This record gives sequence, C-alpha cells and structure tokens, in this order.
Amino acid sequence: MTTRDSAPIGSPCWADLWTSDVEGSARFYGSVFGWEALEPSPEFGGYFMFARDGVPVAGGMGDMGDMAADNAWRVYLATDDIAKAVDAAEAEGAQIVVPAMPVADLGQQSVLVDPTGARLGMWQAGTFPGSPSSASLALRAGSSCTPGITHAPSPSTGPSSTGMWTL
Repeated sequence: MTTRDSAPIGSPCWADLWTSDVEGSARFYGSVFGWEALEPSPEFGGYFMFARDGVPVAGGMGDMGDMAADNAWRVYLATDDIAKAVDAAEAEGAQIVVPAMPVADLGQQSVLVDPTGARLGMWQAGTFPGSPSSASLALRAGSSCTPGITHAPSPSTGPSSTGMWTL
C-alpha cells in the first residue's frame, strides 16, 4: 500500500459524517464496509472516528446540542496555510461557515460554502494529517474511494450537469 506523511495541498485528506443517528450509522457502515466506530471523544464534543483494520478512514459526529446534524458527508481538503486559504476562498466569493480554528494539537479546520453552494472543509495538519495513506481511501476494500462535493443549484449558478464534482 502506498503511504504518505501528508496529503498533497488541495487534495482530500479527511471526510466526516454529521449524522442524527450515530448508533444507526455505526451499524450501517460497520455492516456495509466493515468499519468500526471508535469511542466518541468527550473532549471533542462526541466526535468519533471510523476505522478499518485499525486505520482511521473517516470521522463522525452526532447532533450538537440545539444544532441538529445535517445527515451529510463532508470532505476536507489539505492546506499548509489555513489562514491564507480561507482568505483566498473568501476573496473568491466563498461564505465562511466556520472560521479557521484549532482542534487541539491535531490541526486547524475551517468549513465554507463555495460560490456554487458546495460545502467543504479545509484542514491544516498538526499531529493528525488525516488519511494516513493515499491508498487507504482509494484501495482498501470498504473505504471511500471518490470523495465528492454535492450542491444544490443556486439562482446565480443554475444547475450543474451532475450536481457532483469528483475531487
């Protein structure tokens, strides 16, 4: 298996599921892909990781207090300078949903909506680079292989031909 220390800049490095049914999602992805839902971390508001063969393949989170989960997957793109990437995204018309913020010593994240309405995250690695190998997501049976960003057409952009981009 090809391994890497970090994801190339601009490439998918992590994905997580925001689900209103943590137990049901753990059961579903465990049955379908052989993922194990690891114990939620109280330090991170109940965030947990899915692993396959002991390798983290994705994250997960349930409802957060009054904020209901949107039952959607989110892909994170790697950056080596999150402040610069957020500024560039905003200058190009992105709406910043979650400004750059540290996640302990693991790294820094931001969530934004691009000008077409696609929601995505950015990740600047600290001690956690995201997916530990380029093949762990693409070649391991039962793992995500083609993260995509879906969006609803907006009045300014109109419908896309597929509604999805493969990153």
